[in-house]
This record gives sequence, structure tokens and C-alpha cells, in this order.
Amino acid sequence: MEQDVQLLGDQVDRLLANMRRLVDENARLKAALSDSQALNADLRERMADARARVEFALSRLPADLADPS
Repeated sequence: MEQDVQLLGDQVDRLLANMRRLVDENARLKAALSDSQALNADLRERMADARARVEFALSRLPADLADPS
């Protein structure tokens, strides 16, 4: 009986250790996701700005240079 209690205690300890590890990993993953989302938003904004600058530059070209066909 005492051995069963000890085994159960060991299993609970392992379960708690795994739970702590997973909580820590989850926090790291959430932080990484947040960082990636912020970077993605920044890159999208920069691309939109670059696209607007290119479109503006193209609009200033003479008509025969802007349409290569």
C-alpha cells in the first residue's frame, strides 16, 4: 500500500513538473507569437508605404514610359 502511495506521489510530481514546463513553454510561445505579429504588421506597413512610393513614382513618368506595351 505504501509503495502504491509512493508511486502515485511520483506520478503527481512528474505531472506537476510537466505542467510547469508546458506553462513556461506556452508563455514563451505566446511572446514569440506576439513579437512575430508585431513584426508582420510593421512589414506590411512598410510594404504599403513602398508600394505607394512606387505608384507615385510611376504616376510621374511620361505616359509612353509608364505603359511598356
